[in-house]
Formats: sequence, structure tokens, C-alpha cells
Amino acid sequence: MIPWRKYDPTDRSIPSHVDHIITNGRNTLIAQHASIPGTGKYGWRINNALIPWVTHWSPINKPGEEEA
Repeated sequence: MIPWRKYDPTDRSIPSHVDHIITNGRNTLIAQHASIPGTGKYGWRINNALIPWVTHWSPINKPGEEEA
């Protein structure tokens, strides 16, 4: 089971520039949480494309790795 976390756009504790699983309940992708240039805000991005529909996210943890 994936431990989904509700996405709060103001939450700065989400590790940035690392892959996470993101979803809106219909679509699921791997993206990175990063700053959006010129806005002072953060968002989910894939290759510099902003993904605006994210409602939940989860860190990716592979067997043998522990979440930081």
C-alpha cells in the first residue's frame, strides 16, 4: 500500500528535487517538488513542465532504503 500524503502547496518540508509519486486519484506520475521560477512558490514538475493537478504525493522508497 502506498502511504499517500495530502498535498499542501505551502508545505516546505517536502524534499525538493527528488522523485516522488504524485496523484489526483485518476492519474499517477513520478515528479519532483521544486521552486517555480519567478513566483516564490513550489510545485510539482516533470522536466520543467508544471503539474497543477496534484492532490496527494508519496515518497518513493525502494526495498532496503529508509525514508529520511
